[in-house]
Amino acid sequence: MDSRKETTLSSLHDALLVQIISNLSFKEAVTTSVLAKRWKNIYRETKNVSFIESEFENSDSDSEETEMEARASFVDYMVDWVSTFTGEVIETFEVCLSKPAGFETEIKALIEFAVSKNVKNLGLDFSDIPWTRRNQVNVFPLPECVYTLANLESLKLFACEFIPSRLANPGKIKSLCFGWFQLGEIMSLIAKSPLLESLTIQRCWNVGLEMITRDNNRLVELVFENCNFSTANSTLDLTNVEIFKYIGNFHHFQFMGVNKNIEDAYLDFEAAISLNDASGTQLRGLLYDLKSAKKLTVCPFLIELIKDGDEPVRLQAPMETRDLVMITSLQPSEFVGVRLMINSCPELETLTFVTVSLRHVSNTPLGFDPNEYWNLDLTHKCVESTLKVVEVKEFTGSMSECQVLKYLIRYGLVLERVDMYLWSELDDGHKVLSREAAYMIENAFVRGSSGVRIELHDD
Repeated sequence: MDSRKETTLSSLHDALLVQIISNLSFKEAVTTSVLAKRWKNIYRETKNVSFIESEFENSDSDSEETEMEARASFVDYMVDWVSTFTGEVIETFEVCLSKPAGFETEIKALIEFAVSKNVKNLGLDFSDIPWTRRNQVNVFPLPECVYTLANLESLKLFACEFIPSRLANPGKIKSLCFGWFQLGEIMSLIAKSPLLESLTIQRCWNVGLEMITRDNNRLVELVFENCNFSTANSTLDLTNVEIFKYIGNFHHFQFMGVNKNIEDAYLDFEAAISLNDASGTQLRGLLYDLKSAKKLTVCPFLIELIKDGDEPVRLQAPMETRDLVMITSLQPSEFVGVRLMINSCPELETLTFVTVSLRHVSNTPLGFDPNEYWNLDLTHKCVESTLKVVEVKEFTGSMSECQVLKYLIRYGLVLERVDMYLWSELDDGHKVLSREAAYMIENAFVRGSSGVRIELHDD
């Protein structure tokens, strides 16, 4: 650090220095202890404490004994740090430790320390990356003092034994994030959290979410990821929600209301669901409910299932989406769904394809020649009047990618950019073929817009 800047900072009152340090990440705050003699212990008054195992212990050893020693050293460091803490309050306290077994006493003491300092934002993550199923999970029992917190504003718990109904004072909570444990009593907490703004539930099971109503009208972000629900359906009133994200098995949501200015909706049904007309009808209804989303991301299952027999295909009402992301294998069984989505977004400005490997092979007859489908003299309003940017992520130069791009470049009258991002995991031989396909797209395809720039990004 420049000596003049150091002198200026060191002349500040301790309270201001603590405020400055508290705005740094915890690891950065720790490093300030070497700046000057006066700074040696200032960081021990920081209001934001974050003990993340991967940031402090980075052992690449395959030896279980070595990993255990590193973990024990990290736990000792945490205990020693809090024992020398000289501040009055802790605003944020976070512990991330993948294998807490054997350290229950120390971790309980750390949590009790945070509670004693009236922590406002508490994060406890005891999950382990290798977990894939819930029967692998070992949950950590929370000490009783956690349930008595009076000024809690955000709570993040992963792999903890937590009973939502026992939290005594949730009235100030603005953010909840849960993962890797049973969450059957979630309604008892949501109903008592009128200031809740963000709710994220990841890899929880028996989630008893029945209804989110206007009583939670401060909610702006709602995220579900790979959860198992104990209810057959959930009713949502997303009056002010700006971000809605769902990943996992198909779950039926009934929307009582949706924000007319919703910014981002993300729908990815990862696990296989029963492919039938009823599922398609439900998914089209879900899209209709989210028609005001400015940015919309949809998955291959949705793309395949939303197709119907009407031509030109479109949803019940036009969507207001300006930025459409389609996660797709661009297989013939998805062609009608891809076109339906494009045709349903008359104000679309940016269209992104994220190409993925084929997840499902449909046995339903196509009813058309896939080699001629994108040669049909049929265009859509957005392609001719609003679509400015087309992106292909994980570009491989496949036949279907080329067919779709040929169509969009030909009919895109106001198109400004076509960006193809080469899939980095391709072997050298396939990369050569992909570059050749990109060269053909750039130089041989008929362009509807004279100013369009076509580029392969090959980093």
